[in-house]
Amino acid sequence: MSEEYEYRHEVEDLQQKSATAARLFDVRRIIGGLFVIYGIIVLIAGFTASDADVRKASGININLWTGSCMLAVGLLFLLWMRLRPLSAPGAEPKPEPARPGGGPGAGPGTGEPGPGEPGGREPGSGTG
Repeated sequence: MSEEYEYRHEVEDLQQKSATAARLFDVRRIIGGLFVIYGIIVLIAGFTASDADVRKASGININLWTGSCMLAVGLLFLLWMRLRPLSAPGAEPKPEPARPGGGPGAGPGTGEPGPGEPGGREPGSGTG
């Protein structure tokens, strides 16, 4: 009995490590983090841009705009990762809560006509 317990405990431990590794190497985290870091760097370059740099870009502080857009995209990736986390590989999705009256054997409305409805059988009609 204890061997079975140890085996189950080991399997659960490996599943937990696998789920942690999957979340750690989520591509959204890597891409979002890089966009945030580079966005901050370019944003700083935009704040410290000289008048000559702005004149080269037709009067637009391109580093300021590009840095703020990169920062926004990176934060959106990280928000997406936060709102929709990865599940463990091979894990079953969480079941949806059952709706009242739904499911097999719920009576009329499940796709088969009930007694007294068009196409329905009356009890004792001998068909079927």
